[in-house]
Amino acid sequence: MTGTAVDTILSSLNRKKKRKTGSAGGAYGYIETRAGFIRFVDTDSDKPVVITTPDAPCVIEHHLALIEQLSQSFRVICFEMPGSGFSYPSAQYGFKIGETADMILELMDELDVEKAALAFTCVNGMHAMNFAARFPNRVSHLALAQIPSVAAMRDWTGHNIPAPLRIPYIGQILGKISAKTLADRWFSMSLPRPSEHKDPMTKIALENMKSGGCFCLSSIVQGAERTPNEAMLGASAPTLMIYGDTDYSHRHTDFNGITDTVPQASLIKYQGCGHFPHLERTDEYVSDLTKFVLN
Repeated sequence: MTGTAVDTILSSLNRKKKRKTGSAGGAYGYIETRAGFIRFVDTDSDKPVVITTPDAPCVIEHHLALIEQLSQSFRVICFEMPGSGFSYPSAQYGFKIGETADMILELMDELDVEKAALAFTCVNGMHAMNFAARFPNRVSHLALAQIPSVAAMRDWTGHNIPAPLRIPYIGQILGKISAKTLADRWFSMSLPRPSEHKDPMTKIALENMKSGGCFCLSSIVQGAERTPNEAMLGASAPTLMIYGDTDYSHRHTDFNGITDTVPQASLIKYQGCGHFPHLERTDEYVSDLTKFVLN
């Protein structure tokens, strides 16, 4: 048993709460995978497929405007990673990169998606790069945001994640107790100061947790830290990386380092934007993504 198992146990209590409250129903879909119970939305059309996923503590509800705009040109599938929102990790899931890539493959197979562009952000970009390297025939394009090299991501963790959260067992317990505080502080640290997005984004995240959503930050971080550098190497798909230059959490980051991991990546900088180019500058992001994938 590893520390991540603590989060799977604690999250199972959230799942029971969610069932009691009946939250997150409606148009959302759910599938069982080896990694856990996954919540998703699918605009279900014959258009080219874009798959995206929120960067916890963001959840699908943060992405509704993005999904609506992208759906004009794409079939959009947006899912929550295990340990985020209403996607509850299974007992055997260890929050490792390879396991998560396998879950993405299960999701694509379940939804009859042969090939897709992956539009992932921050640590989720590590999952996208691993998936693209292992299953190149299933990925048309990689659209990454706010992710530098693997080495720089480890450095980011050292600057931004409190040391106790990185300790197995202790981190999971502290993360559960302080989840709402951590979410609030994250939006303060990752958005420009001031930002019109902070209050609504924080409200959505806290309401999600109140209704039974999970935010397994400690396990997410510990899983990423156990990932060998070579797990992110080898992706050959055309790659675009978009980043905001006013993300305080990345104040020490050189985003040009992404080419150390994905040599073919091209970069676009959003001046004055924080950690969420796709949510803070949705119109611009959708335009850039659409041109990249369809042209």
